[in-house]
Amino acid sequence: MTEASERAQGTSDESFDRIALDLQNLRESAGEVSYAELVRRITALRLQRGIHTAAAIPARSTVYNAFKTGRARMDTGLLRDIVLALGATTEEADAWVLRCREVRRVAERQAKRETPEAAKPQPLPVPDLMVPTASPLSLGTTGLLMVGCVALNLLGLWVTAVFKLSVYLDMVGTAIASIVLGPWHGVAVGIASSNLGFLTGDPATNPFTLVNIAGALVWGYGVRRFRMGADLGRFVTLDLIVAAVCSAVAVPILLIAFGGYNGHASVGAVLSLEADGLPTLVSLFSTNIVTSIIDKLITGVIVLLAFVLLHRRFRIPVGHMPLVERLSTLRVRPELAGVRSPVLRT
Repeated sequence: MTEASERAQGTSDESFDRIALDLQNLRESAGEVSYAELVRRITALRLQRGIHTAAAIPARSTVYNAFKTGRARMDTGLLRDIVLALGATTEEADAWVLRCREVRRVAERQAKRETPEAAKPQPLPVPDLMVPTASPLSLGTTGLLMVGCVALNLLGLWVTAVFKLSVYLDMVGTAIASIVLGPWHGVAVGIASSNLGFLTGDPATNPFTLVNIAGALVWGYGVRRFRMGADLGRFVTLDLIVAAVCSAVAVPILLIAFGGYNGHASVGAVLSLEADGLPTLVSLFSTNIVTSIIDKLITGVIVLLAFVLLHRRFRIPVGHMPLVERLSTLRVRPELAGVRSPVLRT
């Protein structure tokens, strides 16, 4: 009989604190599984049971709180999913649930004995599946962040024009808003910055509003619906997909609105390819897709750095971006930072 099964039979020291401590020990024995990985595993278990995607993803804070002591109640459904995600068998998971239910029954009986006149039926705890995972950012903070993202797009346009760069840098703010806040926040930022491009001295940004919108939707839904922010490989792939989509939208705009030449630094490459005998459409798309790939990869790096800083400073949820959570936990080793580590001293 396992320790969890033995405790399920009821012992004198059984409590929610004891369950939480045992849960911590189980996590340690499973190899210190990160809370982001736990969320991913629990989500996979729930999806296998046929639960809708939107309801299958638990809040990372809810999973984290299950391991804390000092609790007055515990969600048995979430508890069962956690121990299963940590490698327990179905029978062992059922034993954990029995422990939790027994502690709850003992606590209820004790409460009735102590205050019988105030004993009233307590509402059932809200299942974790019904807990929303919306960002806790206030409306004002969200608005300020979006304004900052618009400013980043305009700054990118200005820097590109002043230094004649062969990249665009006009969607950094769009990407941050889409990935941090949501795809339609990114769309709003993209529309605003495209229509304010004249402030940087470039009146030709308005026709490229559709490019910003397309990039915002692919980035935003990519990390949320398709889990493209789970690791670095997937996120780089998402950046490449955004580059391809943006080029597919931008090239027709360049041909129709500007005849293929809009004054960007990449025009020289287009002319060189045309001089080699390639058609204008092929030359334009070839140049644009290469430039877009470089631009979106640079943008992706900036987004990761910005999201890590925002998460550390404002605790913005990163449940849809496990990659950011892992990056946020990284620390510079003392010996690499020029500080001699006490552990290494003999």
